[in-house]
Formats: sequence, C-alpha cells, structure tokens
Amino acid sequence: MFEWLKRLRKVAKQLTVAPRSEEKIARNTKAINLKPYTPEPKAFLGQLAYLQLANFEILTAALKYSPNTAYKAELSEATAKSFDKYRQLSKKLVELGADPSEEMNPFKERIAVFHSNTIGLDWYEVVIKVYLTSGLLDDFYSRLAAGLDDDLQAEVEKALRDKTFEKFAKRVLAESVEADPVLGHRLALWGRRLMGDVLLELRAAFDNRKLAHIPKTKKLSVEEENQVNLDAYSKLEPLISELTGAHGSRMEAIGLAP
Repeated sequence: MFEWLKRLRKVAKQLTVAPRSEEKIARNTKAINLKPYTPEPKAFLGQLAYLQLANFEILTAALKYSPNTAYKAELSEATAKSFDKYRQLSKKLVELGADPSEEMNPFKERIAVFHSNTIGLDWYEVVIKVYLTSGLLDDFYSRLAAGLDDDLQAEVEKALRDKTFEKFAKRVLAESVEADPVLGHRLALWGRRLMGDVLLELRAAFDNRKLAHIPKTKKLSVEEENQVNLDAYSKLEPLISELTGAHGSRMEAIGLAP
C-alpha cells in the first residue's frame, strides 16, 4: 500500500497557482476493467449511499459558515441535490428488498475515518474537499458499477448525474482563488493532500477476494491476505494514472496546479 502511494506522490508537481487560461483534459483511458472488482449489489449501493449521505451532512454543516448570503443560498440548493442522490440510491436498496440503514451500517466507520482525516479548516477547504473527493468518488463508482446488471448500472449512473454542487464549487473557488492568491496556494496544498486520502478510500471499496476467486469465508493468513491485495493493486496502475489526471483537471478548472 505504501509503495503504491509513493508512486502517486511522485506524480504531483510543485504547487503553484495555474494561469486561468490553462486547461487539461482528464486522461480517461478506460484501460482497466473494474467489473471483476464490483461488490455485490447491496454492498455496492450501501457504501455509495452512505458516501452521499455523508456529503449531505458535511455540506449542511458548512452552510452557516458561508462567506455571504448568495453563496449560502446557492449552496443550500446544491446540498438538497446531494440528498437527492442519496434518496435515489436508498430507494434502489428498498426495491432490492433491503433496509438501507442495515446496508449502510458496515461502511459507516470506514467512511467516518475518511472524513475525519480530511476535515477542512474553513468554508473554502470544506467546499474544495467535497468538490475534489466527491468528483473522484462519483466517477469511480460509476466505473465500478460495471459489474452490476444493466438496469441497476443505469440507475446508479442516473443518480450520480447531477452536477449542481460541482458547478457551484468550480465557479466560487475559481473566483476566490483569482481574488486571493494566498488562499489559492493554501487550497492547492490541501487539494494535493486530499488525493492520497481519496485513493485509500477507493482501495477499500474493491473486492480483491472476488478478483482472486477466493471465497469471503475462506481464512487466509496475514501474508496471504496481503499478497491478494498487492496482486490486485498491481493491476490498478492505469486507474491510478486516470484518477490522477482527473484530479489534476479539477484542480486546474479552479485555477490551481496539481
């Protein structure tokens, strides 16, 4: 795991505020098939639904710290849209005969740790954190949905399609960074740090045993379990490059270099 993160960090460049005229297209290579990694449907929906619910909670808490009334009003609308994502996913769980709360419970602690490790110091750090992390996570789960049946995959993509918050965050952050270069440098540093935490969260979502054709009930030694994980991670190098490119594009879209 640590070697994997070291390789990621080598990709990052020295942080500067990027010229507003520069843009880079994300490297969406689709070079890796995530279908073998897809968890079973209820587990997939449970963790994705809880991620959306957690985003709603974070954005709701950020409302009272909005720098002005206009931002607060726009963020309120975007926050409501984030809850709609959760609602659509939880509805699919009900249709599968599952209790959404029970399906989300196994992932609460893991996702809580992720968010506790990525707490922003102020309103701007919270907004860029959700902008960057939810963007990558939504993209990733859309890809990971490849192992679901066609109808459920389409429903997941539909739930994640709304970009209300992303559009709000891009405009507000770009304006703020352009007006305050000191803020820009701080947010660039924060954005770089977030990438490593997101990749750890993504890693936890993979079903590495499924890929290795090992039953979940089979007992493995620590060494065997580590080897299964390392074998899976070695196959994910193209995905690392793709996600790093997408992260860099999102940073540049708000005037920051990755």
